Amino acid sequence: MNRKTLLTLCLLAVATLGIWAQGPNGSGKYYQNADGKSGAALKTALKTIISKQTKSPSYDDFIELYKKTDTRADGKVRDWYSNITNYVHVKDKAGSYKKEGDCYNREHLVPQDWGASKAGDIMYVVPTDGYVNGKRSNHPLGEVGKNPSYQSANGYSKLGSCITPGYSGTVFEPNDEVKGDIARIYFYMTTRYEDKCLNWSGDMFTGETKYEPLAKWAYDMLVRWSQLDPIDDVEIARNNAIAKSDVQGNRNPFVDYPGLEDYIWGDKKDVPFSYDNYESGGGGIAERVEQPVFTPDGGTFADSVVVTISCATDSATIYYTTNGTEPSETAHVYEGPVTLKETTTLKAIAMRDSMRTSFQTSAKYTIITGGDVTPVEGTIALNDSFFGTSFGGSITSAQMGDFTGTKDGITVTYSKGTGANQYINDSQIRLYPGNTITVSSDDGDIVWAEFTLVLNKEGKTMEASTGDINGLIWTGSAQSITFNVNSGKGHMQLSHLKVKRATIQPEPKQGDVNGDGSVDVADIATIIDVMAGHFPDNITPGTDPYLVADVNGDGQVDVADIGFVITIMAGGEQVNQ
Repeated sequence: MNRKTLLTLCLLAVATLGIWAQGPNGSGKYYQNADGKSGAALKTALKTIISKQTKSPSYDDFIELYKKTDTRADGKVRDWYSNITNYVHVKDKAGSYKKEGDCYNREHLVPQDWGASKAGDIMYVVPTDGYVNGKRSNHPLGEVGKNPSYQSANGYSKLGSCITPGYSGTVFEPNDEVKGDIARIYFYMTTRYEDKCLNWSGDMFTGETKYEPLAKWAYDMLVRWSQLDPIDDVEIARNNAIAKSDVQGNRNPFVDYPGLEDYIWGDKKDVPFSYDNYESGGGGIAERVEQPVFTPDGGTFADSVVVTISCATDSATIYYTTNGTEPSETAHVYEGPVTLKETTTLKAIAMRDSMRTSFQTSAKYTIITGGDVTPVEGTIALNDSFFGTSFGGSITSAQMGDFTGTKDGITVTYSKGTGANQYINDSQIRLYPGNTITVSSDDGDIVWAEFTLVLNKEGKTMEASTGDINGLIWTGSAQSITFNVNSGKGHMQLSHLKVKRATIQPEPKQGDVNGDGSVDVADIATIIDVMAGHFPDNITPGTDPYLVADVNGDGQVDVADIGFVITIMAGGEQVNQ
């Protein structure tokens, strides 16, 4: 082989090497400067790369740019929070909304209230239904329990109490089909803005280090979301569109490299990154331990309640707290039934080696001391018969007002309030915005109430004047509660109401031997009867009469007890021995 041929072959080899030394998804050598780095150094190198933009779009620019980044196959706007909308780009943009489907707006997946800027980065500002976005507000992302306080059409997005291990506040849960997309955007945000996110608020961020700014519960959840909802063609297309110079000109590396989070924070954080010979991170997803079950479930109880906690996963260890803190491996280990003697919020998780921690179970147990919790007999039917009317449906404006019915000591008043409509027929009432339903007890406090829903028009949320309400179940302790629904179009159609109440027995008054509520000569007569061996009606024969008649507590019923009562009658204070 002559020298000229050898040189030609060498040049071809170099050229071939240059062709193959390319990153994924058409990224070329975009990530070349991160090559060979790992862990925190890799994160910082990527920050430098993805922070360089060819364009910094304004907040107003996003509406037009969504045509390139977030368009469905049918040409309509890709809505990240609702699956019933068919928005036309620009035409249906942000405006006033009263229900899901009115308009779309620009959603900051990391809320502005937490400290993230509203403009300049379309990567994390996505089009969503305005009404559902309003429901999300600035709540953290998370996983909602079995009774969401709100859910969009078809249950696509939800709002409610969090069951993700490590957090129990109110969270917004996006649909499974976008959870991975959102998780990878959060990883992008913590990488690109690794210095700024130290100052972000919001319970998803701890602000402890720029390397690990996410709270542990949030990071674990987002990793799981990223694994359960892998990168697809839609997500790659969005990333490629943003990378174009006329949009923004940067990329999300967590879309280009599946499981990249593992190289930065996970099991591969000590493995050098290769931009052109990448081995995917993120292994298989371990099975999750079953969620603990409380028996009985939360509610209101007289004096105390004994709660058992179980888990369907064999050999799982249950950890629980009773002081409102989040359960972890340092919490109480469940070894047997837990007795609660005061109002307590019980929280529990279950763990087992080689499995993922269970979702958290949380319940509030309200303890009423010295009382008795009993359900009202049967169920109250909220219909024209109960309220003594015969409207058969919508009520005319001239007839609107307050309608009252009573059953077993429970009074229900259905009021027009500031509402424009009312409705009663033989099977339901309708609670419109501005209407109220007031539920009152004539004997003791109401401690639990549950409405039966026929239909929830426009996804209304029930609210209460006191206590706690979760969906259609109310808990607390009040003689009267007023219920209403949130403003906007729609209503709730309600057919029945169940109620439990607690009757509190007053503490006995010192010296009131005969139990009539006062201390007088009749009590002296009762003491004399007991001394003579005669038991009045309030002292059951066969029981110890001293429990009632031994007023001074010296173990005897004698004239000293009479003197004790006389002193109380005269306004003096006595102390039992």
